[in-house]
Amino acid sequence: MFKGLSTDPPHTTHTPIFGERRSAIRSKHRPAFFRSDVEDHAKALKAYDVSGDDNKKRDENLYPVAALHLDTTKLKARKFARTSGLVNKGDNSLWIETPAEIQQQIAGEVAGKKSRAVDVANGEALSLGSSDRKRSKQEEESIRRGVDEYTLDASEADRRDNIETIATEPHKGNYLHYLDIGVSQTRRLDFSLNARQTLPKGIQTPDMEEKNHAGKPPALSLYPSLGHFANASGFVINGQVNMGDTIQSNQPVLQRLIDKGNPRAIHDSDYREYPPRCSENTRASLRNEVLQWRGNPNREQRLMWYMGPAGIGKSAIAQSIAEELEETGHLGGTFFFSRPGQINDPATVIPTLAYQLAMRNNTYKQIVNQRLADDLLILNKNRSTQFKKLIIEPFQIIATAPDASLQDPLLIILDGLDECKGTEAQCELVQLLLDHAGRIQQFPLLWLIYSRPEWHLRTIVSDVDFPAACEKKEISVNDAEAQADARRLLEGELAKIRKQFAGFLPADWPPRQDVDRLCKAASGHLGYVSFMARFIGDKEVGNPEKQLRICTRVASGFGVDGGTQVNPLEALDRLYGRVLSDVPATVLPITMQILSASLNHWRGSVNLVQNQADYLLLTQASYYGALKSLHSVLNVPHSSEASSKALQFYHASFTDFLRDPARSGKFHISEATEDLDIAVRCIRWLGKHNNTSPIVNANVLGVASSFPWYIARHLTNEHLTTFMDEMESFDFENLQDPDPEYFAEFIHWLITQTPPNKLLVRLADKPSEGTFRTLSVEYRVGTSVFEDWVSDFFPDDKSKQSPLSLHFLIGVSTQLHVYLTVYK
Repeated sequence: MFKGLSTDPPHTTHTPIFGERRSAIRSKHRPAFFRSDVEDHAKALKAYDVSGDDNKKRDENLYPVAALHLDTTKLKARKFARTSGLVNKGDNSLWIETPAEIQQQIAGEVAGKKSRAVDVANGEALSLGSSDRKRSKQEEESIRRGVDEYTLDASEADRRDNIETIATEPHKGNYLHYLDIGVSQTRRLDFSLNARQTLPKGIQTPDMEEKNHAGKPPALSLYPSLGHFANASGFVINGQVNMGDTIQSNQPVLQRLIDKGNPRAIHDSDYREYPPRCSENTRASLRNEVLQWRGNPNREQRLMWYMGPAGIGKSAIAQSIAEELEETGHLGGTFFFSRPGQINDPATVIPTLAYQLAMRNNTYKQIVNQRLADDLLILNKNRSTQFKKLIIEPFQIIATAPDASLQDPLLIILDGLDECKGTEAQCELVQLLLDHAGRIQQFPLLWLIYSRPEWHLRTIVSDVDFPAACEKKEISVNDAEAQADARRLLEGELAKIRKQFAGFLPADWPPRQDVDRLCKAASGHLGYVSFMARFIGDKEVGNPEKQLRICTRVASGFGVDGGTQVNPLEALDRLYGRVLSDVPATVLPITMQILSASLNHWRGSVNLVQNQADYLLLTQASYYGALKSLHSVLNVPHSSEASSKALQFYHASFTDFLRDPARSGKFHISEATEDLDIAVRCIRWLGKHNNTSPIVNANVLGVASSFPWYIARHLTNEHLTTFMDEMESFDFENLQDPDPEYFAEFIHWLITQTPPNKLLVRLADKPSEGTFRTLSVEYRVGTSVFEDWVSDFFPDDKSKQSPLSLHFLIGVSTQLHVYLTVYK
């Protein structure tokens, strides 16, 4: 660490810079061209070097800077920014830290301070003539320019060693000594014609001059073996030059991968400081299945794809597998997509994986490093080209090499593929992997994907051309293992909480019945259990008993306490809200109608997909289109199974979310809304269909013929107005065979409303034949109900006996004569 400038003289004897030790150091670390030229210049500067006991006093007076006590404010950490023009050293916007630039600053500052020290030496002029001094200064400036323009990039270790040596041996702080700092160990260099032409005349090689005078450009070689610049690299060159990457160190090239990638997506990044992971015994069979597959030399599949609903712990499984393979050295790379964290750019996937693979295999590192150096635009090409050039071809080279450096295949994990930005990009990435895995049987890489079962991804895996070398597996929510894991996880977390709050909780906490209630509600959903456990053990609240009571309330179906508005499933609800928010605004009303119909306790015969679509008057395309974004929370049967399967909610927590307004907000579906919806839907369906049609759906007809007449009597006043508005436009003239009981009760209810709805229905005399179409309805009731009918319709003649014959005109836009006969 540099200290401030000191005026204390050094108390050591100055050792000549060109001693045997210095020459050896220079010979080891400096290219030949630099040694010879620097040493030639050094002879001219010999007079500046004062040494020996006789000159000790002059040393103390003239060289207070020899101890390298430099002004640290001028030694800011910098790094050269490539530019086509000359660099203004005062422009800090072009610079950030590198050792090379610090070394240039050190060399320049030391030279300047020694020069100024000579000038102010209290009249003790050096024994040089004015012409010699002028020539020496010119040569010094020439050297400094050479250092500034052509300094080689030393490694960080070399830089620190040199600084430490100088700090401990201040008497060796001559200007030429600092040139050692600017020279790295020998490396290969791609040195362009432009760069070579910009060298000072004294440094250019004779063969260069001959070719230049002849008007012919010198031959260029990526790895020149001859000339002054053999084994040299990393130059910092200003002006119109072509700068080559340092190939052996790999650092500049690998930095390009980092810049184009997203390090936050890696499983052990600081962004994922507290990632979800499986406990020791949870999801053991799923984890072991992957590990055994990877370790099986006779495996048939090269890609495994696990699909599962939202929030069930897929990322925890992927994280745990990644960590286990990292320990055994079989992990190739990971990419954990996260839409909330904005880690979802498909363009970052291949560079991120390539960087990780380079860190794990030196042969691959050299191949990719060379390809990136040869083609500076390779990371700007399409994903297919990048995948081929940076992943497939390098590992093909490795796999076919006689001394293959990779015996066991590496596993690459992509988690949360469905959160990658854009469905087309998701499909493209998958297709690249599937095409590769399907064509190449033996390859040093295996692939593991975790995703939700989104519709476009399910379409891929259900395709008849899905490669046999790729296998798709489902992660079940409520199977026996999942339920056992959920209980094990919950009990383990509660045990930790009990230990953390020892002395504050009863000895029998938590009550067994509460644990059972939470496990039943979880039904194998590990995310549900995890969220609940986190809520109960919240140290900010510090009251596990109270938090557990809130959880059991929610788990019992009572919803979030409206008074406290505390939600133990807030994280899960955010996930559900995000899923629904992905539905386009123009499609969302249809989506909500489908969800309402699926939740409706009257759904009965319309729960099958085909019946539900018919009931909602939706085409197959509209129905499936409205559910495209919900495959992570709903099991949507394939269209070929529409007549035999129904929609299924993966977990009850989603239905609870939709029913609880405190949790779902604008996505709330209330039971009252469900009643109105099915009543209106049935009326509209009846208006479009009748039982005389040869293609009528008998299942939907059975629901539509009864539900609206029954449900109308149970609607709230607010919803009843909406229903009546719908009834006024209904074409009663085409009504066919409504359920006699419900329809008769509906008419009775309309007549006896307060005030009576005389606009829609009225008691009438028998109309003339042919005036209206007549619908005959027979209704059989018990004695007490019959007496109510007599009282309501014949108040002056309560002796009326069964049967009662009544005539009604019903309808507004069109009217229907209803001949109702009531039997006791």
